[in-house]
Amino acid sequence: MSRDRAATVLAAAALVFLSLELVRDHARDDSLSADEPVHILSGWLEVSGRNAIVNIEHPPLAKILAGLSLRSLALPPPPPVIPMGTRFTDFGHEFLFENRVSPDAIAAAARAPFRGVLAALLLLLFAAAWSRYGPAAALVALLLVALDPNFVAHAGVVHTDVGASLGFLAAVLSWEAARRRPTLLRLALAALALGLALATKFSAILLPPILLLQSLLASRRDPRPGRAATRAVLRLAAVVMGALVVVLAVYAPLSARMSPDHQRAVIHEMVAGRGAPRLSAAIESLVPVSRPLAHYLGGLASVLRQSAVGGGVNYLFGKSSVHGFPFYFFAAFALKSSIAFLAVTAVTLVSFLRRPAGLAEEARLFLLPPAILFLSSIGSAYNIGIRHMLPVYPFLALAAAAVFVRAAAARGRATRGGPAPAALALLALPLVAGYELLRIHPHELSYFNAFVGGPENGRKLLSDSNVDWGLDLKRLARELERRRAPKPTIVYFGGDDVLYRTGVPDFAADPIPRPGLVAISAFHLAVGPEFHDYHGAHDLAAALRRLNGELASRGRPVGRVGYSIYLFELPVAASRPEPGDNRHPP
Repeated sequence: MSRDRAATVLAAAALVFLSLELVRDHARDDSLSADEPVHILSGWLEVSGRNAIVNIEHPPLAKILAGLSLRSLALPPPPPVIPMGTRFTDFGHEFLFENRVSPDAIAAAARAPFRGVLAALLLLLFAAAWSRYGPAAALVALLLVALDPNFVAHAGVVHTDVGASLGFLAAVLSWEAARRRPTLLRLALAALALGLALATKFSAILLPPILLLQSLLASRRDPRPGRAATRAVLRLAAVVMGALVVVLAVYAPLSARMSPDHQRAVIHEMVAGRGAPRLSAAIESLVPVSRPLAHYLGGLASVLRQSAVGGGVNYLFGKSSVHGFPFYFFAAFALKSSIAFLAVTAVTLVSFLRRPAGLAEEARLFLLPPAILFLSSIGSAYNIGIRHMLPVYPFLALAAAAVFVRAAAARGRATRGGPAPAALALLALPLVAGYELLRIHPHELSYFNAFVGGPENGRKLLSDSNVDWGLDLKRLARELERRRAPKPTIVYFGGDDVLYRTGVPDFAADPIPRPGLVAISAFHLAVGPEFHDYHGAHDLAAALRRLNGELASRGRPVGRVGYSIYLFELPVAASRPEPGDNRHPP
């Protein structure tokens, strides 16, 4: 290996290490996100109890990683009867906060494998870019993702989104290799990659049509396009069937111990309960035939129904909706993407429009998947975070590597043989990304780019996991101890326990605002009353609406914790005279 290539490999290793260390650093102080308790509990039950009855709307593979890591802790075995469906709140709380192992140790162990998932994604991206465009371009692609705040944020929580990014990229690259040279080994690897992606996140159901479109477009360049398309479709069909076998193999050990009645009940809850009783009955009828297939289809159907009818309150540019916003994810991409990625996307699209023939291959492989993901999001009524669009970023990074190569090739045509300005600009962008990342650390989840006012302005534009997922509760506890605030009012959104962390009950348990310090999450400032109304907690919604009104009219801002919890000082209310009372208030 030449010195230049060795230096590139060392630089790549340093970047991966830096990215993983940033993840580890913020995760050790992060509280449990809103979704982590159920994912951690589900992973533990899947591994220790071989039972996937909880949280079927997420495939098991990512949760299995968390569950396997929990095996290193001295956790008690699961109970003989597992709480079903979404009705497991009390049991999940007991597992996390009343266990013989501390919740911080449980969270740390469960989160640890996801740094490995990010590392695998970065290495695959680097290898793919190097094989196509050379070491320098590979380093550019790696920089863009390794230093991206969204990936650094979400690789620190137990969830499926970084795993989905890895699955999408691996499935596209492995199928392209098999399509070009269809050996049995390559076809088997493509089936394995697709199957693992399908077992990681249900959005991977878009991969078969993506791979089909890519194959048909590639066939047009063959001397005999009809025959090439037919062969590609038949091979892809075989790969999809192999992927289905992989999915069933993942689900089989997790469904073997489930009671058929319990399985039908949870499918009914998640599918019929979301307005599709006939579809639910059809899937339930598969339980005696194939429990793994019924469970996978039940989870997939629940997600599709949630996307169609909604599952909460969406927030965009100061407005809330339970029906979603058609271009929500387009806006989230513009607001939450780093300046480097926005610039790369703009340069790539302009380059394609100017020279479509020269970038036809990149458009097919690296622009088509993001296009399908964005187009499919238009009809979704469930808009809660840019994390659902994480799979688009590695593809855009590879497209950027292609543009970098073409820009660098203009070096010889530049005056005096100097590097092309476009190549210099592309090299500078990752440095900008690094600056942005270090500036937001350790609050990467709340990142917004400088074009929209940064994280300080972010909560006015988006909500939920874009800004506030509950990660700052432990940091709030330290801030309250520093301030020595007596009996503060805490309005928290997340998966952690306010009483356990602070010694003060959450506003949801004691919805009475007290004079003094009020700590309120950005989520509750944005859509708290609407969220509780949607979920039927009307008294709590009314109490929170009153508190928000008090904060707006009389509250004095006194600080914030991260960018997700805001602190106000609420003075004692002046007493109002009763009718007929001639006394004046002090």
